[in-house]
Amino acid sequence: MDSMEQQRNAPEFTLEAFADPKSVRDVVRGILHTIFFLRFFPSILPQTRDVLGLELAYVPEAEIETLIDQRVAALVRQLEVERNQPHAHPGPSSANGSGRGQVTVQFFEKRRRKAWYNMRGDDEVCWESWTVKVTVAEPRTENERAKVRKAMETTLLNTIMKSVTLANTHKDHIPPITTTESNPFPYQININHHKESGWATRMGIY
Repeated sequence: MDSMEQQRNAPEFTLEAFADPKSVRDVVRGILHTIFFLRFFPSILPQTRDVLGLELAYVPEAEIETLIDQRVAALVRQLEVERNQPHAHPGPSSANGSGRGQVTVQFFEKRRRKAWYNMRGDDEVCWESWTVKVTVAEPRTENERAKVRKAMETTLLNTIMKSVTLANTHKDHIPPITTTESNPFPYQININHHKESGWATRMGIY
């Protein structure tokens, strides 16, 4: 099995995040830290942060914290631009300043390249991928604000529980740790534009 086929077979997990503009940064950051808490194998002393009344674990590792903060900041800017753009087809979600995006976290293992031409070096093969689909909705009335707050709390709780269940259920594909490096598995966090629409509407918020 070549590296491309292995990457295609890597498990892909999908999570959802729903928040208002003021909370989206903390919500997405909390979910990403939870993913790394579940898949970051060096010995660390976990810490917690309060997000919407939930105590979420986060990884007190400077490199990870910096990367998460950078990617979340880029996502927030993207969502702000989208929410401020006029929509060609106004609807319940667009009328309330909604925005959508997604963040993907990938974990890799380094494998010695084996080829007939004997090129030296390692290939990085993805062994697991997490996609967080993010929806932002800006409530305009007190009634909407209460509904959005409830949906934010419910979605975050369900997402955290789902991530823990997925991480604990799917373990057989995790590569063996064969290095003494502080973090045996390289990782990436990428921001993508997500065009699926109507989440807020389907959740019955508006």
